[in-house]
Amino acid sequence: MADSVCVELAEYRVEKARRAYMSAVENMGIGDFETANNRAYYSVFNAIRAVLALDSVDFKTHSRTIGYFNLHYIKEGQFDTAFGKMIMGISQSRNKSDYEDFYQATRQEAEANVEGAQKFLVVVEQYIAERLKTEHSQEEVGQVTGDFDEDEESWDR
Repeated sequence: MADSVCVELAEYRVEKARRAYMSAVENMGIGDFETANNRAYYSVFNAIRAVLALDSVDFKTHSRTIGYFNLHYIKEGQFDTAFGKMIMGISQSRNKSDYEDFYQATRQEAEANVEGAQKFLVVVEQYIAERLKTEHSQEEVGQVTGDFDEDEESWDR
């Protein structure tokens, strides 16, 4: 179960993901497709970190963060496999946009990345809300009915 610090961190990271998404949209509007790719990527990356925060998981590198998410959330079916492909594509676009000299991102590429980021952010927000609702409901049931302690063979209230 996510403790209050983990929940606050997840909420902070979702807000950070929203701001990055809005920045991506703004950069699309002015035709700065490389920066739009960057901001779309960071929207996705911060959304991933929000999910991981609920399980008290964090990494120092982007590759480990994304790898863990793919292994424990996408492969295990908590998120659609299409998001795994989207994350890989948006990561490649961001790397090209940020690090390749003379790289010129296209409108089509940036639009796809921004759209993918928006869809992912919506799904992550739904996932977090549902998970917190489920955990809160289970917590309330435990408080009302108590939890059976097998060692003590009694109800813990």
